Amino acid sequence: MRTIVKTIVGGLFGGLLASTAAMAADYQMVLAMQLTDANNPIYKAFEYIESEIDSRSNGRIDAKLFGGGVLGGDREVAESVSLGDVQLTTMSSSALVPFVPELAVFDLPYIFPHDQDVLKNVLLNSEFSASLSDYMEPKGFRFAGVFNSGFRQLTTSKTAVHTVADIENANLRIRVMENPFHIKLWKLLGAAPTPIAYTELYGALQQGVVDGQENPYINILSSKFYEVQGHLTETSHILLASLILMDNGWYNSLPDDLKEVVDGVLKDAMSRQWEEQGKALSEQKAELAKNMDVITLTPEELEGFRTRTAPMVDEIRASVGDKLVDGLLHAIEKASK
Repeated sequence: MRTIVKTIVGGLFGGLLASTAAMAADYQMVLAMQLTDANNPIYKAFEYIESEIDSRSNGRIDAKLFGGGVLGGDREVAESVSLGDVQLTTMSSSALVPFVPELAVFDLPYIFPHDQDVLKNVLLNSEFSASLSDYMEPKGFRFAGVFNSGFRQLTTSKTAVHTVADIENANLRIRVMENPFHIKLWKLLGAAPTPIAYTELYGALQQGVVDGQENPYINILSSKFYEVQGHLTETSHILLASLILMDNGWYNSLPDDLKEVVDGVLKDAMSRQWEEQGKALSEQKAELAKNMDVITLTPEELEGFRTRTAPMVDEIRASVGDKLVDGLLHAIEKASK
């Protein structure tokens, strides 16, 4: 995989590296992500990072952004970061569980707070968030922060889901990530979980290979799933935390002044993304409601989902350890005061 990525990056950079400007840079910084929607707050944040890194480093770091999965899917890009071929990316914590099993802590259902300020403190300013580096750095990843993508919601083509029984009775085939905890969660909810690559999901929904999928509002909008799905049920079952990963070896090779540049740019980019995403939530929901039946669950209906998925807490605790789960719960309690 490393050879493939180097070949792709080399070809894309060929002309640039021959230029005087690129040759003047002391460091190359490849930024990679899967998103293609230029209106997505995360896409905008990465464009901001690319521009600001070049500007604030006075050209000493030549940053180049490759979006739309041009450097591969989540697995390929994660491998490229750990190998030093890609310097910065962002992806769902769930996609990283095969590399860092402890990140399954983010797959705990109905645990994370919905208040944006509380959530931000938990994910960016807590002992819990600081502890993530202990698990990620040995795998070659520098934990550089978190973008907020919102909570996962269920969409379906024909079945209007209000209760767990609606899922069970229709034996709904729900597309999930290739993550054992997501698969187990949807089995508990009576569905037939079906792992499918995100890039193939629209076609799978259109052709009826699966009956539904689960993603935050922004992803449903960006990928136009509303064109092939009729209903959206606000289950809000799992937070989609988009982790920002950096090549740890590359970062440590930087002189202190450039480390400060990178840290400052990422801090500002996260602040902008969180603010924009927070403001856009109601707009995203309203836009989806123009094309879909948006179902808001009653407290009793939502409790049915919570109760059915409760066994996931003990299962994930057994996998990642008490220290990490208790650290998260303590961070939530502290930030909520």
